[in-house]
Amino acid sequence: MLPPSVARVAARTRLSAELLAAILEVERRSHATLDDIERADALAERLLVRRGHRLRASGGAASAA
Repeated sequence: MLPPSVARVAARTRLSAELLAAILEVERRSHATLDDIERADALAERLLVRRGHRLRASGGAASAA
């Protein structure tokens, strides 16, 4: 089992990659720009924070990663 901080980074990296792929697919592009990568990473961070807030509000798991 990964330490919580490593698990959070891994989850963010996976989500960021999925979001980047979706951005490129929706825009019908095959190459990402630095702006695309930064946007996907920022979105992944926000989504994970929001997920953590929802889990804590519902009394869910202690680690939201």
